[in-house]
Amino acid sequence: MSRTGKLLQLYAFESDQNAWNNKQIYLLDIPTVWREFIRQFYNGVKLPFAIKPLGKKLQSIFPQIVSVNNQFYLDENRPWLIATRPVPVGMILLLAKGWMNQIATRQGVAAPDDLDTSTMDWRSEAVDSILHRDSRLKYELLPALVAHQFCLSPKQLLLDNRDEPVELMFSQVYATQKAECMSEPITTRSGTFSYVVRFRLQYRAGEPERLLLMVSAGIRRFITKPQETKYLKGGINSTLLVSMDNPLIKDQGMGLRSYASLSFRREGGTEPYTRWSEGLDELFCDVLWGNPLSTEDILTNPVKYHSDRSPKIWVVHNNRVFNPLYVEAGISIQEKMKFYEMVRENVSDWRSLTPLPLVPKPKLEGARRRVREPIPPVYCGHDKDFVLEVWGPDSLYQCVVEALKAKKYKGKLLAEHVDGEVFRLNSSSRNRIIVVKCDRKDYVDGLDRGALKDLADEHRTNKILRSIEHVKGNQAITCSLIEILPKDDWKKLGEGIDPKQAVRKGFQLTGRITQFVYPENGAKKSKRKKDKPESSYIHKVFNCILDLLGDAGVIDYKAHMDVNEQRPIIAYDLVSGDKGTYAILTKLEDGVLMVKSRGSEEWLSLSEAVLKTDQFDPLPKAPDALKKEVARWFGEQLRMERMSGKEPIVLVEAELRYKGLDGIQNNKIGRGKNPDLPGWIQNDQGMTVIRVNSNDDVPAYGFRPMSFSIGVYSDNESGLYYGVGTKPKTQRNIAKSMTKYDNPETAFQQPRVVEYMPLGPMDRQDRERLAWMVHRLREVCITFESTTAQPYPLKMTGTLKKYLQFKEYEITEAEAEFLEL
Repeated sequence: MSRTGKLLQLYAFESDQNAWNNKQIYLLDIPTVWREFIRQFYNGVKLPFAIKPLGKKLQSIFPQIVSVNNQFYLDENRPWLIATRPVPVGMILLLAKGWMNQIATRQGVAAPDDLDTSTMDWRSEAVDSILHRDSRLKYELLPALVAHQFCLSPKQLLLDNRDEPVELMFSQVYATQKAECMSEPITTRSGTFSYVVRFRLQYRAGEPERLLLMVSAGIRRFITKPQETKYLKGGINSTLLVSMDNPLIKDQGMGLRSYASLSFRREGGTEPYTRWSEGLDELFCDVLWGNPLSTEDILTNPVKYHSDRSPKIWVVHNNRVFNPLYVEAGISIQEKMKFYEMVRENVSDWRSLTPLPLVPKPKLEGARRRVREPIPPVYCGHDKDFVLEVWGPDSLYQCVVEALKAKKYKGKLLAEHVDGEVFRLNSSSRNRIIVVKCDRKDYVDGLDRGALKDLADEHRTNKILRSIEHVKGNQAITCSLIEILPKDDWKKLGEGIDPKQAVRKGFQLTGRITQFVYPENGAKKSKRKKDKPESSYIHKVFNCILDLLGDAGVIDYKAHMDVNEQRPIIAYDLVSGDKGTYAILTKLEDGVLMVKSRGSEEWLSLSEAVLKTDQFDPLPKAPDALKKEVARWFGEQLRMERMSGKEPIVLVEAELRYKGLDGIQNNKIGRGKNPDLPGWIQNDQGMTVIRVNSNDDVPAYGFRPMSFSIGVYSDNESGLYYGVGTKPKTQRNIAKSMTKYDNPETAFQQPRVVEYMPLGPMDRQDRERLAWMVHRLREVCITFESTTAQPYPLKMTGTLKKYLQFKEYEITEAEAEFLEL
């Protein structure tokens, strides 16, 4: 893959304050009597009901409303509503009054008195004036204004392989902390989807005065077929997008639309099986002339709500709730660039970022550069055997043996067959892999929620503890590959019977690392011609073997050699579990990853840490106490490393700037100074901190000219570096001319761009070397034949998460699928 002449284009625009200084917007204050009415229920901490549904209701009806203050009962200085054009006050108050009356009924108090609308009106004000009073508002208001402007006119999507442009009309989607524009849904033979363009305002690390308007594009997939709600997975919030006509204006037609993002969930074993997550049953009663809006009706008859009528509702696909769709996730690199250019034409007052050049790859020094003999594909830092237990039928056992005999990792056999069930790992340590067949027992069947209810998981774990012989000694690492039914097959057994977490816990307590695999014929057959189940199953099994070996500490040998770092590399991150949040420290030294957490103060190998997560102590639950302990423990561990004579390179996840490590906040760091971190002596040159950011506040990207490319890129001024890794293996046969519009059944994925920021006094050459070192760490994990989103010491904290979470947790990532790996 040639990188010559390629420039990295970050999809972001620099804000020009003059672009909005004189723009007029309209403000409306909440009536005092309503503020006092709501305030009576406030106990100093929270309200007994949610305020947000009222704002969502208004925004689903009036696209002109671009901002709603959901804390109007506390904040008297900030307006209640901000709009691009005034909406008749009488309409606003009439619709809000219905909600106030509902609150009064639920709380058992008198409804507020009627208002004299003649005393209320919108007032006009320049954008810069309101931002001067409340600078925090810019992060919500400015992206919303850009999104509103984007939706005012149809857009032309001109794709290279089509003679005519695709005309798209966009509507605003109101959700938390972002502004979105969603195209009218596109129906294909494979299913229905919309393009989504998202805007966020963010300032850059080390440059607090440099605001960026970030633009990303993706798709949102929809459920259009009737659902059997009693079979939906319970306890998970899913999204419905709701748009309403103004009930006070008849025959208004479609016009400009806006959607509110509302959520529902499956709960209970009797009808109705689903409900609104925020108690919204009566929210739209006045808009619908007294008719209820039922989630059951929407889900069992979704097409009823797709026509040009009110309400217009779309059920957003959720991988954890609904069956897989034939419309796959993600959009092509061509479409991403076209949407970026479309936005650039629409926001001429904002300046595009200058494309970034490639940072030359540092030359390897010393023995690594002189090595010419063939190198093994993987590296293992210990000489213990791997006992690979196969819990399943004979066909799975034979598939495991065949995978070890035939499948290659990066062009080389992972292991060589010695005899019978014994293999030898293709590494310098030559560890044995001993494959053992174990009969699949009923303790990997579904849980009995009906009789045991919430005790079902604990009951299953205890049964495993009584039934399986515990691993004795530490001469070998036992890895268990367990055949388990796919989640769709549990439906006929009722809600909440997926046993994976209970089984994982039981096996962990008997001394086993686990990985699950579905039966070869367990999942539904694909209707797409490109899928060949007979050839894909052995590949899935092989990936499971890689997962198990990766969790036991096996890494990619070439990537490990390319990192070529003599100093220990320490990484710090937080992991969520059942009992709270855990502070995790990892250390990569001489190719071995060690782990430490509060409550387990000695360094453990990754495989040992996986089996001892019960010894970890969660952080305090109170937010302030958590932040203090995050900082204290981090500082304590750094001091201990320095006292032992180590000179570590410390990788810190950027998300921790909100969770205790204030010294790495965007406005407090700079490339030429050490960060203000606990445990840090400012003139101590024995440590180097690198902030690593793979979160949503890193801009989306493309390349000029349009292509795929890899490497580390920088503007050489800010001290920020951006790394793009190799494409996922599944994407290597997808031509850059392919698009989602013409290939909806194809998944499009891009490697995630990750921001690296080496901190402290050093010259440019050292910063570039460290940026490339972190980038190469993204290739060390053997789980994927691709670059991971995070460098290896941070990536592997995800392994611990599997053993710290006994329950399933809601995925809080964005709904729209902006697919990057």
